[in-house]
Amino acid sequence: MPDSNTGIYASFSLEPVEQTFLTEKEGRPIFADKEFVRIFIAGDKHTEVYREVTENDKQRFADAYKRFKDGAAAREQLTGTPLAQWPYLKPSQIKELEAINIYTVEQLAALSDTAKQKVGMGANELTAAARAYLATAESSSAASAFAAENERLKGEVGRLQEQMKEMALRFEALEKDGDGGKSRGRQAA
Repeated sequence: MPDSNTGIYASFSLEPVEQTFLTEKEGRPIFADKEFVRIFIAGDKHTEVYREVTENDKQRFADAYKRFKDGAAAREQLTGTPLAQWPYLKPSQIKELEAINIYTVEQLAALSDTAKQKVGMGANELTAAARAYLATAESSSAASAFAAENERLKGEVGRLQEQMKEMALRFEALEKDGDGGKSRGRQAA
């Protein structure tokens, strides 16, 4: 999950850690499961922090930690559109981007200038295309929502028009029954 849109992401894992004191005491290897976090920057394959999870990590990357606790694998802890699902990229480009810790279109769109240098030639075009793709997807989802709401409202208007017709017929019938077919008018005193 990104850290306030700075391009910093985290994935959590459960790793066995040898308990040296117990291992020496028992004379056999004793391990305990510990939670670890891998913090990395999209576009930078050389900068990575791997350590035991702290309370700060749990709060800073709360969404990724929750998905980890719910059983998601490391790559599934990232949210966004996987590069493989974006038809703009060739398979070779996907592999190149994944080699530098870029796995989603959202990560690509949020690349810093430093990370773009690591991507190489065409990085500005790729990030611009990623931003455009995300903007288009957002506007098309809004358009779809508006179209669905429009259809719902059309149905509601049709239903209300039918009710109005039915009420008009009932009123007409009541009017005829009420005064024997005579028109209702004010009677002079």
